[in-house]
Amino acid sequence: MRTTREHAPLLVYTSVSLCGTSAGLLLLLLLLLSSCERERIVDAGPDTTPPLPPAGVVVEGARDGYIFIGWIRNRESDLRGYIVYRAEHIPPGIFIAVDTLTQNFIIDGQRSYDTTYHYFITALDASGNESIAIDTVSATSPNLSAPDAPLRFSSNGANDGTTQAMHLSWEPVEEADLSTYRIYRSDTPFDTPDPARRVTETEQIFFIDTAGMRIGMLMYYGITAVDRGGRESKLSPVLSDLIAHRPILLTPPDNGTTRVFPTLSWLRVPEASRYLVSISLAEQTGEVWSGYVPNTAADTVQIRYTGTALTPGTRYFWRVSSVTADNGKPNGISAARRFIVKD
Repeated sequence: MRTTREHAPLLVYTSVSLCGTSAGLLLLLLLLLSSCERERIVDAGPDTTPPLPPAGVVVEGARDGYIFIGWIRNRESDLRGYIVYRAEHIPPGIFIAVDTLTQNFIIDGQRSYDTTYHYFITALDASGNESIAIDTVSATSPNLSAPDAPLRFSSNGANDGTTQAMHLSWEPVEEADLSTYRIYRSDTPFDTPDPARRVTETEQIFFIDTAGMRIGMLMYYGITAVDRGGRESKLSPVLSDLIAHRPILLTPPDNGTTRVFPTLSWLRVPEASRYLVSISLAEQTGEVWSGYVPNTAADTVQIRYTGTALTPGTRYFWRVSSVTADNGKPNGISAARRFIVKD
């Protein structure tokens, strides 16, 4: 919207004589009063002016399935964003809008290694006006290197009485051309991704291995990442774990009674480095306390509960898990036992 100003004529009544200087004074007064203004709002109509075209479009990087393009940010106050157009082959085919962005760059991933891609960028304002494009850039993204090896790899045995398995997990590898992960396993240490040790491939960042598991069997695992061109990363650190026995709970007996600070005991598990003990209000939920207990050489492991005093008359569940891995995750998980706290 814009405003214009329009003079409003005024009628002035006076008893001043129109002769001599009095007439001049009256004329001056009329001129001064007629200079008073009033405003009238005028609609400027819709905005049809497009933004300036983005400048300085350049390929910042292109390799391993991604193309990184940047440009100078526009300065229009009503700028909404940018539209990225892409065409393939030489000469370029039809340009197609592939993305709308608010930032002044794009990382275009999952590109073919042997195709030339062409790009131009337009600017878009809040009224939907689109600029022209003044720069076109081209690039290919050859497969130059293998992915990085997976990080934070962990391996944990698990035995809940029903299933015996090895649980593997790792952080995702941030590669534009990542295809899959390969899992390697052996009953002896290894340091190369030998195809004879390959268990499977997966696009997930976890794997549960149940094939041929047995209690006390030590297994070694390693992970690699593979890109769409078949390049394979170095092997992750090789980790080992085993399937541990489940602790057998002794006291308090199932459905027995105990004090507000009970003494808990169970049979020692030879494979365990420590134990994870928990007390809860239900068999699977409502945990009120948990803690780690080191393993001992004695046949029976015993601890006295040191948490907040338990509530008399309340029924609780307790469970003990043998722990074998450094990350403290449970391995052999005991059955849950119940007890009631004495009044």
